[in-house]
Formats: sequence, structure tokens, C-alpha cells
Amino acid sequence: MAEATPLSSPASPAARTRLLRGNPAFRSLCASRAVSFVGDGITTTALVLLVAPRDGPTGVGLLLLANALPRLGGPLAGVLCDRVQTRRLMMRCELASALVIGVLAVALPPLPALIALVAVSGTLATIRNPAGRSLVPVLVDPADRAPANALFGLARTLTLTVGPGLGGLLGAAPGGARTALAVDAVTFVVSALLLAGLPAIAPARDPAAVTGVWAEATDGLRHVAKNRQLRVLVLSLFLLVAFAAVDNVALVFLTGDELHAGSTAYGLAASAFGVGMLLASLACTRLARGRSPVALLIVAVVATGAGTVVNGLAPVLAVVIAAQLIAGAGNAVENIGYDTVVQDLVPRPYLGRVFGTIGTAAQLGSAFAYTLGSFLVGLAGARVAFVLAGVGTFAVLLLLVPALGSHARGDAPA
Repeated sequence: MAEATPLSSPASPAARTRLLRGNPAFRSLCASRAVSFVGDGITTTALVLLVAPRDGPTGVGLLLLANALPRLGGPLAGVLCDRVQTRRLMMRCELASALVIGVLAVALPPLPALIALVAVSGTLATIRNPAGRSLVPVLVDPADRAPANALFGLARTLTLTVGPGLGGLLGAAPGGARTALAVDAVTFVVSALLLAGLPAIAPARDPAAVTGVWAEATDGLRHVAKNRQLRVLVLSLFLLVAFAAVDNVALVFLTGDELHAGSTAYGLAASAFGVGMLLASLACTRLARGRSPVALLIVAVVATGAGTVVNGLAPVLAVVIAAQLIAGAGNAVENIGYDTVVQDLVPRPYLGRVFGTIGTAAQLGSAFAYTLGSFLVGLAGARVAFVLAGVGTFAVLLLLVPALGSHARGDAPA
């Protein structure tokens, strides 16, 4: 089996205490992801602002669907991550994304062509995201995985906190959507250049052992299916997203119909979730080191469930904002916990495919949440939807705690 190129920096004392300053390779990866994720937020906002007045709600829905559907192909994308030299794969995805977004910026095509190009962009994102997550255990020591994943999660959070604001500002600037999309195309080029700072890490799988794409994807799914802890991780993530993402549907009705607080209040409450994610990711870069990732995961689920329930009971907007901060913090720590547990449990030759499967589970959970949330809000109102979603979030602990207890005690392999 081909092994990763040995790195000296992750093993040094500086790397253990100062992940970014002491580990140039990991710093390059994080910087690349941060730039790319900000660009993703810019493009999503700019395209929604372009399509909404031109093609109406149907156009916006189709746009978001075109971006989301390729994410369901995570197990197939993971095959590439496990069989191809990772730096080269990610750089090619970034440069191809720059080309796709550049075409959008120049042409601003009608809806059918725009949807096709957005689907290509979503496919490229589906490939590069598990590739990046699978590199973390290669670049850092096992003891540093949780804070490293916090830094990686901080980069992802920029999609929600920085990207949309920049997208709105650039969309209002001269040139409108063209300017915003051109900036995003540049971010992909910058990201590719930053990835050049990574070492030439060998493929996770021996090229001689590579078979067909479908066979390897099936093998990855079989690896998840036969491992009880991995099965529980995938199922619990689906359920957590299915419950917690009800927030995306119900929040606007809670602030508007229940609290009569208007659109500004909705914006503040929605932003508070992203701020909570950002603050929790920053805190975990220091506090997560040496902590059990399962313990982090359990605390995070409790925080997400508590924030969701409090949303449903909140008498005033200030309580909703506080609850959103708590739920957002829980969501960020959940991501850190899941990534770290997976990296601890899964051999590197399967990491790309397992992370691809995890990503698909999250996307399916989101789709279910939007359906469930719409049904609950229509049937019983936003408050009931939040309370039921919070109770469901707590119930996921009944799956997680028994299955991952041995890992929390340190019995699972690192």
C-alpha cells in the first residue's frame, strides 16, 4: 500500500502547540479552504440575487437544487480521493471551478445553461471537500486532530459568515453579478496556488490495487456497513441534520408570524447561528486538544438540541438570538467531533469514501429537514416545529452514546 510522504513538521513540538505557525503544509490547506469557501458563499449569494428577479422562486429553487444534487454522489467522489494524488486532485478541481465560474461571469447565461454549469460546480465541490478532510490526519498528529478539525471547520464557517455578505456587496457594486462571480473565479485560482504548498502526498491506495469506480464505491459503502460505529455515525448525522436543519425552514415563520419582528429580525437571528459556529470553531482550536472527540460530540448535540428547543419557547427576539448562538455553536462542534471520530476510526485508504458517504448523509438529512420542516410549520406552527426538532436532536444521543462509548474511553484505534 502506498504511504503518505513523511512530514517532519506535524510531529514537532511547535506543530502540537501552534498548528498553523508550526505546520506549513496544514497552514496551506486551511488557507486554501478558507479562500475557496468564502468564494462559494459569494457565488451562491450572487446567483440567487441574479436569478430571483429574472426567473422567480422556481428559478432560485432549481439553482439551489442543481448545486445540492451532486453532493449525493459522495461515495463516488470519495473513490477519486482515495485513488488519486490528493494535492493534484484538489488543484485540478479548483482550477476547473475557476473556469466554470469564469464562464458564468462572462456569459450570465439563461436559466437552463446556468443550472448545468452550477451542477458541474457542485460536482467539483463534492470531490474536493472529502479530499481536504481526508488530508487532516496525514498532516497532523493524532492528538492534534480535534483542534485541526476546528481550524478546518472555521474555514467552512466562512461560507456562512463572510461569503454571503461579500456576495451582497459585490452584487450591488458596478458590474453586479459579473463582478461577484469574477471575484469567486479568482478565489479558486488563489486556492489552487495555496495548495501548491502541500507536499506530494501519495495516493491512499496502491495504484496496483485499483479496480472499477463502482466496485470501489461499493467497497467503501461495505466498509461503513460492516463497522457498527461507522454505521451509527452516518445514521446519527443524517438524523441530526434532519432535525436541526428544520431551523432553516421554521425560523422565518417564528420571527415573522409568532414574534411579529419583521425581516431585519430574521436576518439577525439567522446571522446569530453563523456567529455561534464561528465562535465555537475559534474556541475549539485551543480547547479541543486532548479532549475526547466523542465527548465533544455529545456536548455539541446537547447544545444543538437545547438551542432548538429554546427557539420554540422563546418569548422575545433576544432569546431567539441567544438560542441561535447556542445552536450554531453546537453545530460547529458536531462537525469537529464527527470529523475527528471518523479520522480516528477509518484507515486512510477508505477515508475519502467514508467522508463522501458522510457528506451524502448530511445532504439527505437536509432534504428531509426541508420537507419535514415545511410539513410541521404548516400543520402546527413554527414553535411546535422547533420543539419537536429539538427533542428529536436529543433522541439521537440514544444512538450515539452506546455505540461510541468505547471510543470515548480511548479503546478505539487511533
